[in-house]
Amino acid sequence: MKNNIILFGILSLLVVGTYFFQEKRVEQELKDSRLKDALIVDDILQLDLPNVKAEKKHGQWFDGETLLSYNTFKQIEKKFSEIMKIKDISGDWKNFSRQNFPFKLNGEDWAIGDLSLDKQSFYIKRDKKIYLAEIEGESHHLTTDGTEIAEIKLNELLGLLSKRKNELKELQLFRYFRDLPLDQVVISNDGDLPFELNLLSNTTTPAPIPGIEVHSNLKNKFMSLLTQATLKEVLPFSEKGKFKKISEVNFINQNNKLKWELWLKSQNSADAIIFEPVSKRSFLMVGGTLKVFFVRLQDYWDKKVIPQKYFQPFSEIQVTFTQGDKFEELTLENKEPLKFFPKKFKIDSEKMEQLTQMIFNLGARDQAERVSILTKAEKKQLLSGNHLIIRVMDQELVLWRKTEELIVANVTQGFKAHFTLLDEKFLGTFEDMLK
Repeated sequence: MKNNIILFGILSLLVVGTYFFQEKRVEQELKDSRLKDALIVDDILQLDLPNVKAEKKHGQWFDGETLLSYNTFKQIEKKFSEIMKIKDISGDWKNFSRQNFPFKLNGEDWAIGDLSLDKQSFYIKRDKKIYLAEIEGESHHLTTDGTEIAEIKLNELLGLLSKRKNELKELQLFRYFRDLPLDQVVISNDGDLPFELNLLSNTTTPAPIPGIEVHSNLKNKFMSLLTQATLKEVLPFSEKGKFKKISEVNFINQNNKLKWELWLKSQNSADAIIFEPVSKRSFLMVGGTLKVFFVRLQDYWDKKVIPQKYFQPFSEIQVTFTQGDKFEELTLENKEPLKFFPKKFKIDSEKMEQLTQMIFNLGARDQAERVSILTKAEKKQLLSGNHLIIRVMDQELVLWRKTEELIVANVTQGFKAHFTLLDEKFLGTFEDMLK
């Protein structure tokens, strides 16, 4: 036994040693080879294009005072880093550049010329030197003809470099605030109580009701909404643009606070303007991109009928349905689509599919529209009434059909999950799903 442990230890050391001395060496050789062939290896800090003179400051691109699109210039930088030299070319640049595209990179003259005769590479000039080159990496366009890929990649790069200044302006609002304090966020809507998101501790105030958890990655959830906020244009700051305040978002950390105020422009206009009162900046916004101002507290909670920590992965599972004197136990197989095997009754597949989406957190019904506390009186009323009771994964669920919604009460956890239902034929009863 002791010898086996020693041999295992020696084998482990050999495997680790092989990784570091062999795999790492090959990885470094590939990196060195790539750097040797790459035409642009230095950080790009200046880029003079036909329509803008772009300069990189603190990780952001500007043309004068105009903030330029972070995402577009990130693509440009990536494309430049993927330009690989095939070989040096001698001759007159005019012979390789009937479609000449000049630009300056870090103050140095560059130009992109024609495709090669086989259309698998292109000519590029750096100062006086001419190269035959290719672009590595992926293309965003699909093609069934492999011979077109090199031309597509080149056209993608030229398309990025040829954009007009208006197309290159930054439109994501949050990028105008380089050091946005994102430890805590307080959101206040007109007519609603304010609530707080603590993105460090992944908590909300008010906290979720019993049985419900906060979204597992609150910061990612919030950032997905924040990045949607899109502006039409930067406006001169003026108090005259304030007609009615409808919402505000406060960003907070230990060292800084920042506030975005959302105002309607006028009584007769649906245009919305965001004001930042400290730096006195204002932005005319695109309607439909301002969800970050209006998403409710509960949308930052995980509103599943069966909470994630109680949800058990399964290949098959037993589910019981009870209503009055009717009872059925069926086997559910975890397949695509789900397979149901009842013992006595026949399944209404369409309605059972709607139900399982809600109780097993699937598809469009993986979250309830809202949740509320199940009071003791409601629990007593539901369990004594004529309602469908479902038992699965150690959870007792009661269906409560109302006029415009279906309530799935998780009696075990003590909350009600509310689903808006427009299908009047879905009654949520035993007879509705089991015939």
